[in-house]
Amino acid sequence: MEVQTFRLGPYRTNCHLLIDGRKVWIVDPGFDGDALAAHITSHDLEVQAVILTHSHWDHVLGLPGLCDAFDDLPIHVHAADAFLLGKEGVDSSRRFAMTVDPDQRVIPRSLWEDVPEPTQVLADGDRIEGCNLIVIHTPGHTPGSICLYQETQELLFSGDTLFAGTIGRTDLPYSDPRAIIPSIRERLFPLRDTTVVYPGHGSSTTIGREKKNPWFLD
Repeated sequence: MEVQTFRLGPYRTNCHLLIDGRKVWIVDPGFDGDALAAHITSHDLEVQAVILTHSHWDHVLGLPGLCDAFDDLPIHVHAADAFLLGKEGVDSSRRFAMTVDPDQRVIPRSLWEDVPEPTQVLADGDRIEGCNLIVIHTPGHTPGSICLYQETQELLFSGDTLFAGTIGRTDLPYSDPRAIIPSIRERLFPLRDTTVVYPGHGSSTTIGREKKNPWFLD
C-alpha cells in the first residue's frame, strides 16, 4: 500500500492517501476538497472511504468538495466526535473554530453548512474494510480522537494525538489533558518501534524515535 501526503489549507493539515492499486482511502481531507478530488480523478483512483482522525475544522472542511465530486462517499468518524459534523454540528463547530482562530470568519458559511453527516461511526478496535486499518481510540485532543494502525506495513496515522517531538493541544474546547498521556503511553507506545507515524501536521516520525525522548510523559 502506497502512502501519499498532501499539506492542505492555512494550517498545513496533512491529508494522507492510502493507495492500493486503483483503490484509495482518504485520511483527513483538510480544506481543499476540490483540489484533492481533481488529483484523485486525474490518477483514475476509486475512493473507498474518508476516515477522520477527529472532527476539527482543519481536518474536515475538504469534505464538501469531495462529496460534490464522488457520490455516496462513505465518511467514518469515531462516535464521540460525530457531534461536530453535519447540520446538527455545524454551528457548534464554527463557534468552536472562531474561539481558537477568529480568522475563521473569512471561511464562507456555505462551506460549513455543506459538511455532511458521517455515514459510519467507529469504535475502538474496528477495522476499516479493504485497507485493514485498525481503529485505536486515543482521547485527549478531542473526545473521539483516533489513530489508525496498519499492522502489516507498520504504519500509524496519528491525527493530532502524536506529532514528531510533541503531542496535540489539550487547551481547546472538548480537549482533556488528563486523557492524552495515557492514550499515548498505553495505546501507541506498545506498538513496534519501527512503526512509521504519519501525524496530522508536520513531518513523519517513528514510535521508537518518540519513545527515546518522551518529555511530555514526565
